[in-house]
Amino acid sequence: MSRPSSRLGLVLILAGGLFLGQMAMPRPAQAFGFDIAPIVGAISAAQSAITTVTSTAQKVLNGSLGLLNDKLGMGFNQITNYLKGQIGAQQQIADANNMVQAQLAKEVRHAEIQDLHAVNRQDCLNLEGGQAQIVAARQSSDVALALDVAKGARTRAEKGTPSWAGGGQGAQANNNAHFGKYCDDAEADAGLCKLADTTMKGADEAATSMFTPSVYTGQDAIDRANAYAVTLIEPVAPAAQRGSAITSTQGQQLMPFRRSYNAAMHLAHMIVDHVLSQRAETITLTAAQKAEAQREGLAVSDKGSSWQATELEINRKYSGTDWQADLQAMSSVKSVLIQIALLDAQRNWLLWNTYKLHEMTAVAEAKRLAIAADEALSRHSAGTLPVPSP
Repeated sequence: MSRPSSRLGLVLILAGGLFLGQMAMPRPAQAFGFDIAPIVGAISAAQSAITTVTSTAQKVLNGSLGLLNDKLGMGFNQITNYLKGQIGAQQQIADANNMVQAQLAKEVRHAEIQDLHAVNRQDCLNLEGGQAQIVAARQSSDVALALDVAKGARTRAEKGTPSWAGGGQGAQANNNAHFGKYCDDAEADAGLCKLADTTMKGADEAATSMFTPSVYTGQDAIDRANAYAVTLIEPVAPAAQRGSAITSTQGQQLMPFRRSYNAAMHLAHMIVDHVLSQRAETITLTAAQKAEAQREGLAVSDKGSSWQATELEINRKYSGTDWQADLQAMSSVKSVLIQIALLDAQRNWLLWNTYKLHEMTAVAEAKRLAIAADEALSRHSAGTLPVPSP
């Protein structure tokens, strides 16, 4: 074999053996033709250090977080407990306050109920005065009725009355009554009668006899008022129509006009008697009314009139210190409202009595209109109309 061929074979053998050896032996860390094992080791060491640091930091962090969570949890739990305790305390405070407020409201309500059911002193006085006035009004009506009956019989000239015998007898009866009680200076000088005292002289002609006294105390006072009423309305009644005065044709024609006269006079007497009866002694005054009379400087007595009692009640509430003091001391609105209601009731009572008087005066005015119409017709028709023949 030639030398080049043998060298080539040797090289191939060596190359094959090296290749096999490298394949069979552990391969060293080489890259780019140099050993990288130190680099890999350094990297591994760094990774290991980083892993250790990371693990340590994670453990520390986890521990810190766990501790923080524990402490925060304890804090939050404590705060929650505080809040729960505060809420509970607030609830207890609210419950206690509600109980106090409920008890207070209950006591206030009880006091209000007590005030609403308590009777004020003025309620009793007003009721007492009102009842007395109603009784007096009924008795006053009885007085007025008695006067109306007597005067109605006198106006009609019934048997037993002065004008039954004739108009002259009626006039003389009136004079005799005047001379007996109310004789004045001229009549006394003429020798017709004995001069009456100051309180009685001419009293049957004086309006003060009826309107000045608030109550007719004693028989003389009521006689003066009644005498004035008679003098004012009908001092003498016409003679009675009897016998031929009613059987004749002329008497028959006159009878309707006499009845109209009687009706008109009876109404006039009734109006005046109603006014007169309000001042008659028909009532027992209450203690409050007598106290008011004393404050006003009036003569105080147990008996009074409906007119007087009404005036005293009105004055007592308008200027009386007792009523004003009780009104100021009233503890509830109800008491004041009761006083207002009682005042309104009293006003209604006065208005009702005024209405009844207005009814009579309205009828009297109607009579005046009828008289005027009759007079106008008589003036225009007298002697102008022929008498119809059968």
